[in-house]
Amino acid sequence: MTSRKRSESDAKKKPDEAEDFHVEELIDRPFSRLLARRLMGYLRPYSSLVLASVVLIVLSTMLSLLGPLLVKEAIDGPLSITIQKDGEPGGTGSFVTAMGDRFGLEPIVATSDSQQRTGWLWLIVGMYLSVLVIGFFIQYIQVMVLERTGQSATKDLRLQIFSHLQFQSSSFYHRNPVGRLVTRVTNDVESLNELFASGFVSLAGDLLAIGGIVAMLFWTNAELASMVLMVTPVVVIATMVFRKYARKHYREMRRRLAHLNAFTQESISGMEVVQVCRREEQQANRYSEINSTLRDAHLNGIFWYALFFPTIEFLSVVALVIIVVQGGQRIEAGTATFGEFFLFWTYLTRLFSPLRDLAEKYNLLQSAMAASERIFGILDTDSSLPEPELLATETKTQIDSGDEIRFQDVSFSYDGETPVLDDVSFTVGDGETIAVVGATGAGKSTIINLLLRYHDPTTGSITIGGHDIRNTSLARHRQRFGLVLQDVAVLSRTLEENIRFDRNIDRDRIVWALEQVQGSGIVTRQKKGLEEPMMERGRTLSSGERQLISFARALAGDPRILVLDEATSHVDTETEALIQEAIDRLVEGRTSVIVAHRLSTVRKADRILVLHHGQLREEGSHEQLVALDGIYARLVALQFGKS
Repeated sequence: MTSRKRSESDAKKKPDEAEDFHVEELIDRPFSRLLARRLMGYLRPYSSLVLASVVLIVLSTMLSLLGPLLVKEAIDGPLSITIQKDGEPGGTGSFVTAMGDRFGLEPIVATSDSQQRTGWLWLIVGMYLSVLVIGFFIQYIQVMVLERTGQSATKDLRLQIFSHLQFQSSSFYHRNPVGRLVTRVTNDVESLNELFASGFVSLAGDLLAIGGIVAMLFWTNAELASMVLMVTPVVVIATMVFRKYARKHYREMRRRLAHLNAFTQESISGMEVVQVCRREEQQANRYSEINSTLRDAHLNGIFWYALFFPTIEFLSVVALVIIVVQGGQRIEAGTATFGEFFLFWTYLTRLFSPLRDLAEKYNLLQSAMAASERIFGILDTDSSLPEPELLATETKTQIDSGDEIRFQDVSFSYDGETPVLDDVSFTVGDGETIAVVGATGAGKSTIINLLLRYHDPTTGSITIGGHDIRNTSLARHRQRFGLVLQDVAVLSRTLEENIRFDRNIDRDRIVWALEQVQGSGIVTRQKKGLEEPMMERGRTLSSGERQLISFARALAGDPRILVLDEATSHVDTETEALIQEAIDRLVEGRTSVIVAHRLSTVRKADRILVLHHGQLREEGSHEQLVALDGIYARLVALQFGKS
């Protein structure tokens, strides 16, 4: 009964609550100043642009404060019919008055005629239009500078992440789904782009605007300003509550988005398997569940967002009511002018605008913090293999010392617990061809991974030409190899570019390599020949054609050591006959390591190594091992028939 209840409970769990490779650990830490400073570091190379942005924001803020002040001068000056009852000049500030003196305008008094008032009004209108025009150009330049800064910083960050991913070991990609990594490079970086472009600097601009408006309010009427700003503590409390709950939901949104992208990528990549197993509906239902969790995460965040803004709007209305009541009483009592009332009203309206912007900037900041935590989690995880600290001349000497491969007491485990190779030792002579065979899981491909240094041995050593491969740079070490894998990587490039693979290889060499592997027919079947674009993953090519391209790619680089990992597994018998001759030419004069099940490839090797449960159990030629009547002989009998 208990077991049944537990099963029912597990079935009711949300998809991400179960064990799921795609779901990331939830990170729920408070705002980190260290993280913010680290993000600011990406703006350091563009400090001149940032400084220009700050200057432009200061100028823009000053101009925005000047506009309402000019309107106040117009209301209390040329538009007022009650300047001062005693006939003395007034109604305009000292700055406007000084400008009027330059244009020969008499000060406005109660008895000023309409022509004199019109002259003053045109002066103020001209000043206001000048402020608007200057403000337009400043804001245009400000937006361009901010966007250039943000895009430049984002470009650097995206490049850093992508470059970092290029040098990670295979174990890193075993732990991280491709969709999750794509989310880091795309969606998460884009969140930081908004922060770089309109976050940090604009945040400073909003704070400056609030400070400037508050200063102008107190300069205009300190008593009225004090009464209006009584709502400020409520605004602060509302902001703190919003901050507390918004942070959690923004982190959850980033987590759910990465989960969705990872599942989408895996589903599309494995669509053939999904369709042949008739799991389309189940996959769609699973996607719907994951998509719903993302929607819920967004709605939870929007709930607090939607609650906060009406609160700020309500408080702004309360402040405006105070202005109407108190301002009206002071105008009636003669202690304030209608221009001051207008100025207060305008500044107060503008005060709540940057307060709302601050909330939006905080949303942006939370989204960026959640994204940056994930991004820096990737950047701070370095599973790349250590590079030796050797001089280039020393490494060159090691490269030229020969191609004899020696595995000495090599043991290895992918997870640190389950051994895959156990104390394996063997030697491949310079120019010798060996084949590695064994049952599935025996450790054949692990031999290749260690040889190419995708991993380092847990114990033991691997030498080439008598030098430990860990004492040679990865670039120099791998340049000696030509690799042909079971699963061929065909990129969305032309046929020629797929064979060249960004190496310095001319077309004649590519044509020669295709001829050597019997692949010239691939070129003739393409409408544009070598210029024919390949579809994603080479879907327009057969498995055999993709394998021939892989052979040509390896041969074009003229490798000193050839590695074939199940290279003929996807090739039909007819195609195998065509490329077997090419393999014979490929291995001639080269040190070669071949992992294969096909008897035709295995029996031509100089020696055959037989792995069983991670140990080297047999070694010898095809005839010797068949005569031994051991593991290899049983494999031959089971897979190929007795020979």
